[in-house]
Amino acid sequence: MTSTSPDEIRSDIEATRARLGDDLDELSDRVSPQKVAGRTAQDLRRRVSSATESVRPKVAATTGTATEKARQTADQAKATVRRQLDAHPQVTATAQRARETAGSAAGSASQTVHRQLDAHPQVAAKVSQVRDTAGGAVNAGRQKAAANPRTSGSAAAVAALLALLLIVLRRRRQGGGELD
Repeated sequence: MTSTSPDEIRSDIEATRARLGDDLDELSDRVSPQKVAGRTAQDLRRRVSSATESVRPKVAATTGTATEKARQTADQAKATVRRQLDAHPQVTATAQRARETAGSAAGSASQTVHRQLDAHPQVAAKVSQVRDTAGGAVNAGRQKAAANPRTSGSAAAVAALLALLLIVLRRRRQGGGELD
């Protein structure tokens, strides 16, 4: 049924305009770059979350399997070493003797150095002096490095030079040379 009166026609036009305005607002909202980006980001978040949730159990299972295989391999390696050592007691004995010899040599070297220093008080004094100087240089280097990182290279060079001097003094002492 069509309206014929001008007032009814105006009323229909006003209602149509209102609906069109609402439709335009809704359409603008849908095509707004911010709204499109927001919907796209939300969709991506949902997809990533879904993918993550579907992969998580698989990753956990694979990690567990890999961990167990690594543990088994390590246990097998330990067992193999034990079997080899049990099968070859001479290897075990040789390794034990080597460890004892190395420990003994280190102790003997330390005792020899102390005896030599005791026998040569001049060398001992020089070694002590170099050790103190090297310690002071190291401390100074640390302080300089803290104050200015560029100077740490110079301090390290001085410390290395002092360490080298200490080695030379020890070699002279071992060679029987006297220091002035």
